[in-house]
Amino acid sequence: MNLIRLAGRLADFIYPPKCTGCDAITVGTGNRYWCPGCLDGLPWIRSPLCPRCGRPFPAHSPTPDHLCGDCLVGGAHFDAARSAVFYGDGPVTRAILELKFGGKLHCAPPLADLLHRLVGTWEEARRADWIVPVPLHPRRLRSRGYNQAALLSKFLGSRAGIPVAYELLTRARETRPQTRLSREERLANVRGAFLVADAEAVSGRRILLVDDVFTTGTTLDECALALKRAGAARIAALTVARSVPGFHL
Repeated sequence: MNLIRLAGRLADFIYPPKCTGCDAITVGTGNRYWCPGCLDGLPWIRSPLCPRCGRPFPAHSPTPDHLCGDCLVGGAHFDAARSAVFYGDGPVTRAILELKFGGKLHCAPPLADLLHRLVGTWEEARRADWIVPVPLHPRRLRSRGYNQAALLSKFLGSRAGIPVAYELLTRARETRPQTRLSREERLANVRGAFLVADAEAVSGRRILLVDDVFTTGTTLDECALALKRAGAARIAALTVARSVPGFHL
């Protein structure tokens, strides 16, 4: 046993890892971030869903996966999108908020664990040449001290074996927070906000675009547009959670 593994086991003995959802000790469960009960109880997004944008349909729907109305009439600039769980009440949403606004950096690995589980079942993501986090504007990055999408990308890339290009996509201008904006306002807010720093590194590549939450998809779509204009071959968008107003589990 090498020294790094020995040190890790010693640390787990002194400070045993706890479940993100219920604080139960997770040593010996096979997952240091989630206990089996909490993992099984998460609001996973499953079929039926739109194979392009990943929008879920009611679980009781007898139909197979099929394109949603938005994708039938045009769709987004990314080629496919998936989210691990629904955004709402519960431990995942709480962890996202604590990471994003509370400075709780220890929430990043358990959230990235959910991304890694999704990547394991989604070939589009596994074939990516680069993981690219949705960037923050430099002023907001200085204020917050970190980019939560970059942290998620770091842990995901390490586990999935996909390199992360942290500075490949940049936010050229500062935008307002999207949370309280209408869809039309969101579109206007992020239009032209992203630039590709190295078009040669993008050209012909498969990109896995990573963020924390998919709400309307406008930010991911604008990022995908910039990457496509730089010559990206395919773009898959991946988020921990997806907000679907009016959806009933």
